[in-house]
Amino acid sequence: MKLGMIMIFVSDLEKAKSFYRDVLGFPIKSQRADRVEFVHDGCDFIAFKCDEDATVEGYSRGARSVLVFEVASLDRSLSELRAKGVSFLHQEPAENEFCRYVAMLDPFGNVHELYEPKT
Repeated sequence: MKLGMIMIFVSDLEKAKSFYRDVLGFPIKSQRADRVEFVHDGCDFIAFKCDEDATVEGYSRGARSVLVFEVASLDRSLSELRAKGVSFLHQEPAENEFCRYVAMLDPFGNVHELYEPKT
């Protein structure tokens, strides 16, 4: 078994294109009336149209799936994404034995994380 696809549900495909392409930097590979596929190494990365946004309640206390994006510099990425209007759940990154990380929101209430591995 292997991970074959990353699928995100979004209520507005135009906002999804703006966020995932323009803010996070994933070019568009293809699009249809019900989805947008972004260029991503490893497996397909697709935003599918849905009816309602997610809620953030209970993040990290309740079961959910989270996309975790690796960055070279967490501080630089935080600064750049805040300048682009991205909302973060915490003001300062957290840290564990193998990385520094911070949770952010897409425009639909999906929680993703940025992480910088420790060397």
